Amino acid sequence: MTSDLVQDAWNRIDAWLREHAPRTFATLRPPAGDEEIAAAQEELGVTFPPDLVASLQRHNGALEGPEAFRFNTGDRLLGVSGILGDTGFLRGIDQGPDAETEGYWLHDYVKFGSYDVTSDGLLMDCRTGRDSFGVVGRFFDETGTSFGQADSLGEYLTELAGTLERGQDAGAPPRTAGR
Repeated sequence: MTSDLVQDAWNRIDAWLREHAPRTFATLRPPAGDEEIAAAQEELGVTFPPDLVASLQRHNGALEGPEAFRFNTGDRLLGVSGILGDTGFLRGIDQGPDAETEGYWLHDYVKFGSYDVTSDGLLMDCRTGRDSFGVVGRFFDETGTSFGQADSLGEYLTELAGTLERGQDAGAPPRTAGR
């Protein structure tokens, strides 16, 4: 089950951070409530993939700052309010009449990781009924959206856990800052 994969990955990530980067671990927020997640889906008019729901039920994002939990792309984990704000912002950009065919930003994309200094970040395809539902991609404000990061958030987090366990600092700031 995908939510089990997410929980297992977060167990591994949390354990690594507690031992190697406790101040970064401390930036991970408590779980989001079911009502908050449901309200966000309704506000955005999408269905979150089960992996995103499971992740939000574990950590409702990470606090901002130099020691914030970040994915290996440099993107900070967003909670419900960040997802709403960043996704809403990207939906509001006037992309012209060909936006849907160019794939710059589609209405049913949901941003869950933010680079913070630009609109770049990690996103998930929330178009239900498609093979791409739940696929993780990356958005660059200059070039648009590309996929191939992972087939699911569970897979993405599992890869991150392995990277950390192999001694690579993805998910944490430089070693000196995360202690």
